Amino acid sequence: MAGLGTGVRASRIDLATTPDFDLGRLRVRPAHRQVCINGDCRELEPRIMQVLVALAAGRPEVVSRDRLFEECWNGRVVGDDALNRCVVALRHLAKETDPPAFVIQTVPRVGYSLEVPSATQGASPPPNSAGKTNLGAGLARKPALLLLIGLAILAATLTGIYLWRTDRISSTDQAPASIAVLPFRNLSDADPYFAQGMSDEILARLAREPQFRVAGRTSSGFFKDAADLREVGRKLDVKYVLEGSVRTQAGRVRVNAALVQVKDGMRLWSSSYDGSLDDIFAIQRQIGNAIAAALKRQLVRLPPSGPLVTRGDVYSLYLTAKGLMRTRKPSNAATAAELLRRALELDPNYAPAWSSLGKALRLAANAESDDTFLKLQQEATTHVRHALKLAPNLAEAHGALGMILGFASPEAAAHIRRAAQLNPNDGEILFWLGHVEGNAGRFDRQLAAYRRAVRIEPLLPTAIQTAAEIAREMGYRELAEQYVARGAALGPAWHHGLQGFLAYQNGDYSEAVRHWLAGAQGPGGEERYYFRGAAGSTLRMLGLPDQGRIGPNLVDPELRVIMTEPPTAETWRARTRNPVAEEVLYRPRNLVAAKLMLAKRRHLELLETYDSPAGLLGLKKGQRPRLDQLQAVPVVALALRAGGRSAEADRLLAEADSTIRAVLAQQRRTPSSLHANAAAVWALQGRHDQALTALERAVRDGWMHADQTDLPDIGDEPGFQSLRGNGRFEAIRTRISDHLARESREAAALLRT
Repeated sequence: MAGLGTGVRASRIDLATTPDFDLGRLRVRPAHRQVCINGDCRELEPRIMQVLVALAAGRPEVVSRDRLFEECWNGRVVGDDALNRCVVALRHLAKETDPPAFVIQTVPRVGYSLEVPSATQGASPPPNSAGKTNLGAGLARKPALLLLIGLAILAATLTGIYLWRTDRISSTDQAPASIAVLPFRNLSDADPYFAQGMSDEILARLAREPQFRVAGRTSSGFFKDAADLREVGRKLDVKYVLEGSVRTQAGRVRVNAALVQVKDGMRLWSSSYDGSLDDIFAIQRQIGNAIAAALKRQLVRLPPSGPLVTRGDVYSLYLTAKGLMRTRKPSNAATAAELLRRALELDPNYAPAWSSLGKALRLAANAESDDTFLKLQQEATTHVRHALKLAPNLAEAHGALGMILGFASPEAAAHIRRAAQLNPNDGEILFWLGHVEGNAGRFDRQLAAYRRAVRIEPLLPTAIQTAAEIAREMGYRELAEQYVARGAALGPAWHHGLQGFLAYQNGDYSEAVRHWLAGAQGPGGEERYYFRGAAGSTLRMLGLPDQGRIGPNLVDPELRVIMTEPPTAETWRARTRNPVAEEVLYRPRNLVAAKLMLAKRRHLELLETYDSPAGLLGLKKGQRPRLDQLQAVPVVALALRAGGRSAEADRLLAEADSTIRAVLAQQRRTPSSLHANAAAVWALQGRHDQALTALERAVRDGWMHADQTDLPDIGDEPGFQSLRGNGRFEAIRTRISDHLARESREAAALLRT
């Protein structure tokens, strides 16, 4: 293989190599873009034919929209109208036979399935058959109709909109009603978080319904006191808004709700509901039914029952806790945890409370010391597992457990995937699914998950940031810039912040610092500390004085600066003893520490860790390395060689190489970091030319050896030490060092101004 990323993804549809096949009496000839009966043929557009081939290959299973985009548009980012147009054209084609040659069923929010009616099953008749009920005869009798259909398809191609609807399309094809549920106002002296929790629950219930597209809770929360609903509709891409208020007093509750059409501010429905706290579930159900009736939609999900319902006083505590957790502040999460404990004392069988308690403890742990963090982490895991024992199909519990376990392990990934199956319209779960897909090397699916998350949560900063970063790393520069442009709707601070992250991704570190410092100075909340921390970390990486306090951020390369000596043996054992703690809390530090220990010939300590049940950096004896573990492979392989276990090292490298090749064969585009990791593996296998080609490609695509776990000098990296002295490697080494020096000078000039 001359280079990386040249393989064609196996699922891509190539019409020229797709053999002819039958759909009932219809003969499909993909290479000729024709469908025929009795010798009479119709030519289809290439994209329409690709969609037909994909649906036929997947029958009788449902083919997701994301899969259709991957197979028929080669991963290119296009609008939903492009796929809708192809499906409508195929439905009209099928209707030209009597009975229809095939039927395309819509599975709302998922995709499509193609079915061949039993009356048309079987092989195609001979080309000159005298059959009367076929496509050829129908078209021969209806030349005018053929012309009209051809013109309609052409118009749809040019405009990308529907020009025709038929009674044969089922009611489930009706486009989902797009709606935002704004935080309900609190009209009582009670805790305001109860009202927010109430609106969150209504939002969650509507989001599970296939005939609704609901803006996520984080994005809707930006408009708590919105005066201009047209702005809400524009920024959240919705046609309707549900707003309301809650008043509680002496165990009674009154909920006022109104459904508003955003384009003209017209109230389509409004009502008030009175009852006791025990009536809250019934009130929520009544509001959902009223919204569905006003928008001519149907609610098809069964109301919650069993361990998913509880009595009013318990639910009141639960709703208040949910409202507190929505702020994502560790201090509020700790308060929420206490409320949830009280709720569970009253009803220990209420599964959502157990799940939320685990999530609250995990959020509260972010502000604690390492020891307390680990204790809360273990407690959170126990509580969420208990929730799943009570309610095995509780999507939020599966998602919470995957998040708590850190996304990377097979168990964590399985729970995230299950959560996405149970609730495919939760923006947070889709965001987590993107992490899981990336760890598995399914980068197209990773980006697709982030795209869906941002569509549901168009104002969720972390989702926008991550989608922009992975789009840029995969070479979709324009798409990355489009995501960053969304930051304008978040205000000046976040707009600067997102521009900074994209600049960092492009290797323009001085420009990143400029944007982050601008975002930190403008109006805003905790994001100012976030951006100041990112700027300070980057300045230290460039060898400049720290200009800001380190805060929680996703671009945090200070490890490569502050870790210059390996830890003591006691510290190393303490940070590797607990496998969960090692993965969730210590992994980046341990990776840098292991590199430094290897340089100091402390390989025996590394091997002792590798041979333990916890493993070394997630790698264990006898287990094949996962894609997300590739950075650790060179360290472990070199430790094994230093310890006289070369056969084990060679086997580990061969397995890593196999993992890399499998991903490259399946993915059309891959991140630049994968090529850099592959280069390290191949260099240790002695395949220097291939390693250098991969490394040159990584640098060409924007990789600059600037990860927080990278050593300051690329020549000191364990995986690249065998390349030192090679002219091509030294050119790369010089290019990176010169780039960092130039960025350092530009950043210093920026600070002086």
